[in-house]
Amino acid sequence: MTRVAVVTGGSRGIGAAVAVEFGRLGYAVVVNYHSRRAAADAVVDAVAQAGGQGLAIAGDMRVPGDAARLVRAATESFGRIDTLVCNAATPIKQAAFADMPWEDFAAKLTGELGAAYHVTQLALPVMRKQRYGRLVFVSSGQAERPGAPGMIAHGSAKAALNTFTRYLAVEEGPHGITANVVAPGYVHTDASAAVGTEEFEAVIAARTPLRRVAEPIDIGRVIALVGGENSGFATGIVVPVDGGITLAP
Repeated sequence: MTRVAVVTGGSRGIGAAVAVEFGRLGYAVVVNYHSRRAAADAVVDAVAQAGGQGLAIAGDMRVPGDAARLVRAATESFGRIDTLVCNAATPIKQAAFADMPWEDFAAKLTGELGAAYHVTQLALPVMRKQRYGRLVFVSSGQAERPGAPGMIAHGSAKAALNTFTRYLAVEEGPHGITANVVAPGYVHTDASAAVGTEEFEAVIAARTPLRRVAEPIDIGRVIALVGGENSGFATGIVVPVDGGITLAP
């Protein structure tokens, strides 16, 4: 039996890294993307080169119909869904609370949770029928420990995602389904490059016990571990993947 992983936001960064890692483990991987078709196709090729099978499906996970199309494509193509990685995220608008319009704050909260809510609710009947499933939600260290200025909307949304996951762990455990969070710190990606200068990354690295910033594969490997077959008795946990920076004084 070939295991099947669905990765939302899988065309670049952490999503691309975890898709390829599941490919290395022999999974069939459904790579969801929003608008970067060429990038998603490149990830599918990388999954195949790693030893798996790949399929790219477009869709905005905040839209129920798009989420339904993704789940349908996975089940029609591969017959099952073993792992769902909810990595799709909404843009971050940095601002102090005093300067943030409610519309921006609400958009981040509803967008972040919507991108996890719709696809998860649609994938659960498939997993329940199998009596097996791994739900993995990509959060952030900002949910537990406020860090960079202007991240209140992002941190609040990710904190809500963490609580959402814990409730799922309790409700879905009797059906053989686990639900866990992987919470990265700062990760060097194309998206972070827009805000993280070399000087900024040097400061982060100096504060991190492992003395470097994370690369997407660092997060992808942990997601694949949490979302894999050997994690069956771990549920409702938040796994920080930050090189130990939250431990530093």
